[in-house]
Amino acid sequence: MRRPLYRRASLTLMAVLGLAGCASQEPAHEAFVTPSATTPSALAALSPRWWESFEDQSFERLIDLALRDNLDLLSASERVREQRAQRSQAAAALLPDIAIGANYERSRNALDGLTNAHFYGLDLAWELDVSGRLRALRNASDAELRAAAEDYRSLRIGLMAEVANTYLSYRLAQQQLAIATRASVTQRETARVTRERFAQGTVNRLDVERIEAQVQVTEAEIPVARQQQVDARYALAYLLAAEQQAVDAILAQGAETLSQPSEDALAALLEVPVEILRERPDVRAASERLQAAGEELAASRAARYPQLTLGALGGFERGASAPAWSLTAGLLQPLFDFGRIRAGIEASDARRAQAFLAYETSLRQALRETQSALHAYGQGWQRQQRLEQATAAATRAVELARNQYEVGTVSLLEVLDAERSLFDIQRSQVQASTDVSLRWVELHRTMGIAPQAVTEALASRE
Repeated sequence: MRRPLYRRASLTLMAVLGLAGCASQEPAHEAFVTPSATTPSALAALSPRWWESFEDQSFERLIDLALRDNLDLLSASERVREQRAQRSQAAAALLPDIAIGANYERSRNALDGLTNAHFYGLDLAWELDVSGRLRALRNASDAELRAAAEDYRSLRIGLMAEVANTYLSYRLAQQQLAIATRASVTQRETARVTRERFAQGTVNRLDVERIEAQVQVTEAEIPVARQQQVDARYALAYLLAAEQQAVDAILAQGAETLSQPSEDALAALLEVPVEILRERPDVRAASERLQAAGEELAASRAARYPQLTLGALGGFERGASAPAWSLTAGLLQPLFDFGRIRAGIEASDARRAQAFLAYETSLRQALRETQSALHAYGQGWQRQQRLEQATAAATRAVELARNQYEVGTVSLLEVLDAERSLFDIQRSQVQASTDVSLRWVELHRTMGIAPQAVTEALASRE
């Protein structure tokens, strides 16, 4: 039933390659791609809370708490707040500076003797942005603010994926522990029967030692699975910045086996246009930093032109019957700076070129990750189907081997081989099932799909 979906995935990959080709044809110093305004509407058909497709309330609770309390995310929100303040500083540079000033002077000379003088009033200074330098710096700060917000979004998406991967690893270890426990119980029962037959003289010592060895090998997997569970529990507590007891209580409420996303969910994901990759937060952040670098280059070029400043001073002076005031105007034109401005322009141009290369790198990285995630999901699903069939066949083989061993038609060695094969296949099957879920998570991470409540989240932390 899934073949049409994977054919559609192949077409998607071809479109991805086409997007890569378009990106590589842009000139190295002039290209700037404005994010598509129509792309977000394509995401409306998808559920941005993609983890709800697993139908696990513990999973959903862990994600929500991580988005609220993760320390790295809180730190990123503070960086956005810092950048917002810097943007306000850059915008304020376009406006006049108005200050209240006062001075007092006490002096002595041969003619007048001891004199006192004081003045107080308003002082105004204003640089008229005739060259556009200050506006360019403000625009650069605007772009840096948007880039910081995209960094925050990117961290959110990465955090959700990390929590999901850790939770799935915990459930995988839980299932592997259950498989090893069940297998050891079955094998111990076989060992008991074998020892009884040895006491009766119907089997030899070699059979007893073989089954005992098999029991120990199986039970050796139990502490490994337990340690993996412990590692995942501690990792979740770190990601959530929560007490371990609170995390354990949430984990205890979840299902050991998670539901996998439906075929309709995959179909909806494959219908998303490839242009969505330009909306990935890391790509958008690189795009905004490219724009900021262009504005900084414009500011560096504007430094070659005159700077016009106006000043005004008004107030009251000791001994004067009327207020005193003065107006000033200043024009500063760089003449000889020994190449300082030219070097600044060249440095800004180099930073802009680097920003473009960083943007193209981020886009190509998005293309590569999405290609790999789509292909890995398809291959993982096929592996899971094969192993499910192998598990069913191995289960039947163990039942047949035990029945025939009881009537004496097969040897104990054949029973042991069947049980060991079932144990290995079951462990591989749950690993394959978890891998499919992990690749589903990776698909959403590479496409940058996440709830769009970033503005509200940042505003709540101001």
